[in-house]
Amino acid sequence: MDATNQRSAQGAIGLQRKYVVSKELYQLETERIFNSSWICLTRESALDNESGIIPIEFGAHQLILVRSDDGSIKALRNFCRHRGSKLVTNENCSKIGARIQCPYHAWTYDRSGKLVSAPNMDSVADFDSNRFGLKEVACESFGGFVWINFNPADSLQDFLQPLATQFADWSIAELVSVGELNYEVRANWKLIFQNYNECYHCPVVHPILNRLTPYKDATNLLESGPILGGPMKLADDCETMSVDGQGIAGVLPNLDDEQKRCVNYFTIFPTMFLSTHPDYVLIHRLERIAVDTTTVNCQFLVHPESTSQADFNPSPAIEFWDMTNRQDWEVCELAQAGMQDPGYTPGPYSDLESVLAAFDQHYFERMQSGAV
Repeated sequence: MDATNQRSAQGAIGLQRKYVVSKELYQLETERIFNSSWICLTRESALDNESGIIPIEFGAHQLILVRSDDGSIKALRNFCRHRGSKLVTNENCSKIGARIQCPYHAWTYDRSGKLVSAPNMDSVADFDSNRFGLKEVACESFGGFVWINFNPADSLQDFLQPLATQFADWSIAELVSVGELNYEVRANWKLIFQNYNECYHCPVVHPILNRLTPYKDATNLLESGPILGGPMKLADDCETMSVDGQGIAGVLPNLDDEQKRCVNYFTIFPTMFLSTHPDYVLIHRLERIAVDTTTVNCQFLVHPESTSQADFNPSPAIEFWDMTNRQDWEVCELAQAGMQDPGYTPGPYSDLESVLAAFDQHYFERMQSGAV
């Protein structure tokens, strides 16, 4: 693993107040970033339920994730093409079989979204059922996750190419979930991204984390673009990130000696963090709720063979990250509160915050052009 040297912040300063308080900029982000980025929604295994279908809300978008008869996953708009009734809810999804029927006027669709029945429409002049299938959103699977993009400019595989080694060597598609944590953070999503992307705060905010992975042992593999981050070396007496530094599962099978002695932290713009440990993978998925509110879902993934071991216990890792997350959310909320002040002006980044400057640069490029 050839890590690049930590580059400097090159004189950049922090985000101005308007970027975390402006409702107008929040709406512009929706149009120029979130409506044209690859968004990770869930694990493919979420569709291993009885019906193979789940409703998903992402911002104003109402979607259905459907496992088709051939095993592929589609993302369909969750409204009837007749008069817009919502088709699938958390309450009725378990009852859906080969057909999806509107509860209002019984228009019926197959699992690919094709309209197969529209009662009382035969007499409507020029009615063509082929024109009224459910609307589809670009949807791809990678690493065992389901991703969507409302206006894709590239394939998901091309977008994630900088992380191909991470997904492959850590066998992420094969891993199974052994725990989740959910939070509502009273802070703008960008402050949470920035906090994750720097170690400057670790000695003060995370004394236990800093003992397990000393902050000056961090380097960056990816220093520009939508995916940023790199490895931190584990302390000599540490096996993984847990409350006691001891492993919670068997070391993942394809890792080399260097990979077994580090934790990798990457941000995937604009909604995901990927943390690969020697024995497990941690995913953070962010969703904007308001300009000053973000929800975060954390999922812990291990190799399925580990779960069959008699002494398997993921709690030390889950407890460690719950503690660390809450420390992070507290300082993110303090930053949000302080930046609300009309008198706030940002100071310069330190060289330990060079990735923040890179995040800001990519954010500004997207806001200016709306392009990937």
